Amino acid sequence: MAWARHYEHSTDLHRLELQKQRDENGGGDSRVATMADSDAGDIRVVRPALTVAHRSQKYRCRDTDKRGVRVRVNGRVRTWCQCSRQRVWESMATRLPILDWLPRYSPRAALLGDFIGGATVGIMHIPQGMAYALLAGLPPITGLYMAFFPVLIYVFLGTSHHVSMGTFAVACLMMEKVVGELSTVEPGGTASPPLSNATVEMPTNDSTFPDDLTTRYTSQQVAAVLALMVGIWEVSLAVVQLGELFSMFLSDMLVSGFTTGVAFHVLTSQVKYLFGVPVPRYNGPFKLIYTYWDLFQRLASVNPAVLIMSAVSIVILVFNNEVLKPRAKKYTNLPIPIELLVVVVGTAVSYLANLEGNYGVRVIGDIPTGLPTPSTPPVELLPDVAVDAFIIGVVGYTSTFSMSKIFARRQGYSVDATQELYAQGLSNMFGSFFSCGPMAASLSRSLIQEAVGAATLLTALISCVFIVLILLFVGPAFETLPNCVLASIIVVSLKALFLQLYDLVALWAVSRLDALIWLATFAVSVVVDIDYGLMVGVGVSLVVLLARSQRPPTARLGHIPHTDLYLDVAKYDMAVEVAGVRIFQFGGALNFANAAFFRSKLLKSTGLDLAALTEARVRQLQQQDNPQPTTHPPEPEPTVDEVSSGTRGNRQEPPADHAQQEPLTKETHTAYVTVPDVQWLVVEMSGVTYVDTMGARHLRQLHKDLRDAGITLCLAAVSDRVLSSLARCETLDAITRDLIFHSTHDAITVIAHTELNLPRQSCTNL
Repeated sequence: MAWARHYEHSTDLHRLELQKQRDENGGGDSRVATMADSDAGDIRVVRPALTVAHRSQKYRCRDTDKRGVRVRVNGRVRTWCQCSRQRVWESMATRLPILDWLPRYSPRAALLGDFIGGATVGIMHIPQGMAYALLAGLPPITGLYMAFFPVLIYVFLGTSHHVSMGTFAVACLMMEKVVGELSTVEPGGTASPPLSNATVEMPTNDSTFPDDLTTRYTSQQVAAVLALMVGIWEVSLAVVQLGELFSMFLSDMLVSGFTTGVAFHVLTSQVKYLFGVPVPRYNGPFKLIYTYWDLFQRLASVNPAVLIMSAVSIVILVFNNEVLKPRAKKYTNLPIPIELLVVVVGTAVSYLANLEGNYGVRVIGDIPTGLPTPSTPPVELLPDVAVDAFIIGVVGYTSTFSMSKIFARRQGYSVDATQELYAQGLSNMFGSFFSCGPMAASLSRSLIQEAVGAATLLTALISCVFIVLILLFVGPAFETLPNCVLASIIVVSLKALFLQLYDLVALWAVSRLDALIWLATFAVSVVVDIDYGLMVGVGVSLVVLLARSQRPPTARLGHIPHTDLYLDVAKYDMAVEVAGVRIFQFGGALNFANAAFFRSKLLKSTGLDLAALTEARVRQLQQQDNPQPTTHPPEPEPTVDEVSSGTRGNRQEPPADHAQQEPLTKETHTAYVTVPDVQWLVVEMSGVTYVDTMGARHLRQLHKDLRDAGITLCLAAVSDRVLSSLARCETLDAITRDLIFHSTHDAITVIAHTELNLPRQSCTNL
């Protein structure tokens, strides 16, 4: 089948020149020529019409040598066992990235930016660390521990140069749930640590404590064992190379809906500090509803001094973020350390006015100096925190790695998903021995770190120096800091998360299914609880993914005259169906989930009634065995132009859906059968990326049913991967390679010559 095809009309001169070039090059090779006449600028492609069998033979297709599992494992083991000095160094640098970037470090190019970034982020760690530790139900000093000990390990193991590791609002809120459930109450009924601005909290009936806990655990012990379990999960996932999987599995709309729901939980957890209202702590489903119910009942007991401190702090922070910061950014990338200034001023006012003693304003209290003594977390709690640790680990890693990829793309370097799991896991495990909770990257600190010119992980090391100076010398100065000031910092920082509500509007305009993922995740996170919201979001994402794969897009194609284009006849008025041919396009993987949909949609779209067509063909064969006079004269032979344009003279064509009814006329005793007009069915498979066993079986059965109805099935634009799958499933024994074409236009060209019985040296001009 070496019929040449032309995609654009040309003059006879150009046609002769192209024919001469083809003859000189052995004929049949592809040529691209530009026209110099009035059609200048048009491009014409001339090549033979190809089936996959002809294509493989003509262009020398090589059979891919698929190695078995044993051969691949042996080859990988041999590669791993190769030992050389360079290979040892590369292996060490892979697991200790500091060995890669530190020898190439240029102080002249990067030291100033790293120092400014480290100092800026170190200053930000002070208010944010204490505030987020309070959010997690931990002593505020724990936030500074989390900004120091885990970060030291990440400097050696991390691959992202611009993320700021430490406290993370979402992880701290999820940690608060576990701390509230497992930290036991001290004798006398007071919770440890107290979390109210005015009065201590009392556990409610909804607060759950494990019945088998006979030992009292502090909040720091629970946070430490949670960090240990998070580290174990992350290292385990790194061992089985699942880093990229989790980063792709949690979609942007799921993460957006989840973090927006978390923002409502963070706001709710801080409202009692902003108003100075003693509200019991609830755990479990619907805790937001119970919390607001109690809050509204206790609004009469609002502490005016706390309310004034909160309002002033919020106004100052918002004024800086909305007015001062945009103007200052025009002159310098260095941010105004407004959070630190608010903390310093709030501490000074509280100390000078004795707000705790005179007005009942709750302050953060005793802050120990120095570094904590390492201690082993209570490992007996590992089974109790395993599920929550997995969720916190996945959320923390996914958010951190997403930020890492964004910064790496901007700055022109790469990050390793597996190494990031190792780095975060080992950092969390190390920090757990110093009373630290699970750590992750903060978006606000990371953006500022990049903006001020930080270039390497030396920035994190410099920030650690600032943190350790605070721990050794400055910590006790913040003992009179009101909790409501830290709560104000947290609430103002939630603006970016609340603005994600606009994501729902954008998603709704683009895809209702994507909007459904966002809405389901957000609604369940807010109404029920954040862990349920994450699980529902993952479940809805899987359902949407399955629905999309089960019902991929389909179309009935027609030919655009004088081109090689085949477009949807329902959308393009110029698309004309080729006479005697139906072209069906399937735009997704063909597997067990959508094989039945593929068949039903094909028959419905093409209008083929296989039962009626098969019955008509049987009667036709019976008539051939017993010939009788017919009432219809023979049809004239169609021409090439009629085949290409989809018309056959001026004759009236019978419906293509099925054979005409009234196969027998009793009045005249003359029997006739109308042969169905559709003789060929072309399935365009350029969008089919995979065919499984059941999909191949359905193709084979469809070929048989169409053959019984007198219709030939052809496949077009089949990828090599799909072709290999069909060969392994023995589908090519039924649908031979001569019926599988390189493109739809190849199929139509060959069908036209087959129908008209043209000589092989002819060509089709479109």
